[in-house]
Amino acid sequence: MVARAQTPPPVAPYAPPVSAPAATPTAYPPPLPPPAYARPQVAVEEPPATPKMLGIGYKIGNGLGLVGADIVVAPIEHLAFDVQLNYFSASEASGTAHGYGFAPAAQGRLFGGQRSTPYVGLGLAHISLTLDNVTATGTAAFANLGYEWRWPSGLGILLGGGVSHLGTITATDQVTTISQKGGWLPNLEVGLRYMFL
Repeated sequence: MVARAQTPPPVAPYAPPVSAPAATPTAYPPPLPPPAYARPQVAVEEPPATPKMLGIGYKIGNGLGLVGADIVVAPIEHLAFDVQLNYFSASEASGTAHGYGFAPAAQGRLFGGQRSTPYVGLGLAHISLTLDNVTATGTAAFANLGYEWRWPSGLGILLGGGVSHLGTITATDQVTTISQKGGWLPNLEVGLRYMFL
């Protein structure tokens, strides 16, 4: 029996090991916004109320008594002109004298717009009183420092005080005239006004 040579099995060609593809790094998610409480708060300021230029009110003081009214004109932001008109009465030994008074004044305001503000006022006050057939007149200059509370609606409250200098007081019955010198006096003014335009 003849032995046959055995043929070796075929050898597969060498192939290098295949490595797994490199893992691609996972994309990071975008950063989260900071929480709402950490965000800076921006204050929103309301626009100032439109200044009003014309008004009327109740005004007393400046040596003119407790029954009065005033007209206010504010042509520019920090300046107003005020004309006070009063009915006046004064008791005398021989009766009660009745008359009128008026006081034009200029007021300089520290703050503009329809805002509460300190003010300084300068003006003149004139008064005329009549008792029977005798008429007395007098004029005073005054200076006040005060504060005016103002609201966007146009309502305002004014309170001020200062000094006044009363000039010569003259009384006449159309025949005889008597004059008397005045002097320095404390002064006070109070007003309730409404600016409507």
